[in-house]
Amino acid sequence: MLRNSELSYGRVARALHWLCALAVILALVFIELKGNFPKGDPVRNGLSYSHIQAGLIVLLLVIPRLAWRLGNPPPAIAPEPSALMKLLAHAGHWALYGLMLALPILGIAFIQANGREVALFGLALPTLMPNDPALGKELKELHELLGNVLLWLSILHAAAAVWHHVVVKDNTVTRLVGPLR
Repeated sequence: MLRNSELSYGRVARALHWLCALAVILALVFIELKGNFPKGDPVRNGLSYSHIQAGLIVLLLVIPRLAWRLGNPPPAIAPEPSALMKLLAHAGHWALYGLMLALPILGIAFIQANGREVALFGLALPTLMPNDPALGKELKELHELLGNVLLWLSILHAAAAVWHHVVVKDNTVTRLVGPLR
């Protein structure tokens, strides 16, 4: 089943969800680990490179994910949540989509504004930003701030999934992963 059904997400939605989740987690882990190494250290440089690659993969995945989401309504939650819960879930999901789109774009912009090339596994991306280190610094600060927002929103998203499964006992989680035994 490729498309979503009334009861569960289809294979495409599931694959895009978990691949995005993995890429976001890797990007966050790489950037957090990077701070443990001094500037110029090859491990630090490798972690920075890996962070950028994971971020670019997020960007490549979130675009088809958004398109798929818009064309494939999610399965209903049973029992139906309150209007407030629906609103919070909707806002949280669209905030995650927005951050997964904005963060890689900001990352590309601040790197290019600092006069450096951005490449996906060796394939150089077009340069869209002028060399402007002051702008690069501001974009980097915004990227880091929104990265922290993404981290906490992702934690809240995972905690909400556990809460739905353990406390509320609705089908929020099973729609995405299948029945849990």
